[in-house]
Amino acid sequence: KKSEPSKKENSLEIPKLNISVPLILVENESQAKLALNKGVVLYPYSVLPGKSGQTIILGHSAPANWPKIKYDWVFSSISELEKNDEIFLYFNQRKFSYYVRQKIFLEKGEELPEDLTGSKNSLILISCWPPGKDIRRIAVVAE
Repeated sequence: KKSEPSKKENSLEIPKLNISVPLILVENESQAKLALNKGVVLYPYSVLPGKSGQTIILGHSAPANWPKIKYDWVFSSISELEKNDEIFLYFNQRKFSYYVRQKIFLEKGEELPEDLTGSKNSLILISCWPPGKDIRRIAVVAE
């Protein structure tokens, strides 16, 4: 993982998907649900970017042709990400660069595998799957 100084506000960018969205920090899961209307959410029990461990970011997904209101749509197309696609995370005046390593699908309520990447520093994007349905979860793992 690379890091460099940045003047951007806390945010997430996925160039391949033309996504640039605010990164919202919350203290608990109930705040996370409300904050998803304002951007993507740093899961409150994951590590902060730049620290060792898994940084988990949650985002909504919506069905095809859903209007781009609030941020319901932001992770609708993360399944299109492929190995080595770039993801940029801006946090506390630093730019962190990640590269996609894998996608996994989880049953609703299923825990993430203990060691997804073999890396001490990973970024995991999580959303409902399929888009707009609360049936399963998609997790995109980057390091």
